[in-house]
Amino acid sequence: MKNVKNTITILCVIFSMSGMYAQVSVGVKIGANLADTRVNGSISNLTPEQTTYTGFTAGIVGEIPVKDALSFRPEINYIQKGFTVAKTFDVQLLGIDMPLGAKARTRVNYIEVPLLLKYSLGNEIAKVYAIAGPSVAYATSASLRPVATLIFDFNLPQVNINLNDDIYQRWELSANVGAGGEVKTGNGKLFADARYNLGLTNMLNNPIVDLKIRNQGFNISAGYAYTF
Repeated sequence: MKNVKNTITILCVIFSMSGMYAQVSVGVKIGANLADTRVNGSISNLTPEQTTYTGFTAGIVGEIPVKDALSFRPEINYIQKGFTVAKTFDVQLLGIDMPLGAKARTRVNYIEVPLLLKYSLGNEIAKVYAIAGPSVAYATSASLRPVATLIFDFNLPQVNINLNDDIYQRWELSANVGAGGEVKTGNGKLFADARYNLGLTNMLNNPIVDLKIRNQGFNISAGYAYTF
């Protein structure tokens, strides 16, 4: 947690020093993260079917011009990642086929710091842009929600995951690529973008059963940035 505070402090200093540049922007955003994982290892084929986990994301966005259409876009985000595993089969009750099974929704909460380059095309009123770059994230907490299925889903008590266990890695390095658009409004701009996030490090690495899990996801967000 100390390292997370140091990272946030450094970014705040960057934002505060950015006043020496022209057209620096600082804003906020909110959106959704469609999270999933990549499973590797000798037992990867034995793991249950996985589906997307829809999580929440919000953050602070900065933008510092570099040259012409190129700018530096650091962010500080809260983002929910995870996955859902499910096993369902049909049973016959009173001559009617009914789904019976179980799900487990795993959620990991991260503080994420993307350090992106942004290239824009357009005019003073409206622009489209592409973004790309690395991000560093720290997992603050995680939980697992069992769900029983009998026609309808029934949520069971949530179980907290101990991320201090040796098989988990709190720090994550990722690569990001995406695109978006923005429209000038007064002294600021409204923006929206979509990006793909690919985890480059393992969230879970269990050598005993040879199982490795990495995050990946597609997130969309929109926000407003004030231009100084």
